Amino acid sequence: MIRIDLTGKRFGNLHVLSLGEDVPSKKKKWLCECKCGNRVLVAGSNLRSGHSTMCKQCAVDSMHAAQVTHGESRSKLYGVWRAMLNRCENPKNKSYKDYGARSICVCAEWHDASSFFDWAKANGYKEGLEIDRINVSGNYEPLNCRWISRLQNANNKTNNVYYHHKGKQMTLAEIARCEELNYKALHKQLKQGLTLEAAIKKLKG
Repeated sequence: MIRIDLTGKRFGNLHVLSLGEDVPSKKKKWLCECKCGNRVLVAGSNLRSGHSTMCKQCAVDSMHAAQVTHGESRSKLYGVWRAMLNRCENPKNKSYKDYGARSICVCAEWHDASSFFDWAKANGYKEGLEIDRINVSGNYEPLNCRWISRLQNANNKTNNVYYHHKGKQMTLAEIARCEELNYKALHKQLKQGLTLEAAIKKLKG
């Protein structure tokens, strides 16, 4: 039984033709036709989340076009774009477990490198800055991203140590931002032996 029928819908360059693969206990895959004519099987969840919007060949062509149009192929900004896609979409990437595996994805608009470059330059990008998600559980998309310094970004990290908080697995930095608390103060309370819940309660007064 198909709970969500995607037949006939469009997701970026992909037009869903029919259900292509339905294996028990696995994600349903849909047969899609890309704007270029290529046909591919894509998981429904990847279509709905914006994770997949075109065939692999079109993705490569888009990347190459952006390199030519913007001259960004050797720039730091191009590296930021590639790294963002890799940690969200490449299971072999060392950071995938903290992004793609947690269903954090790159929006359909930013799969077009040119769109990402345009957004970056219009929103304060300078060499040396790093991209940051405002809502740490949200996706990479224009309204949820900003540029911060490497030092600020380093202060937002906790060496991938996760805590269970509000029904989610979150880093201490993510919890501090979610609860609107100072990260260093929260970390200090934990080092002094308080539980996470007790530390949050103490800092909130």
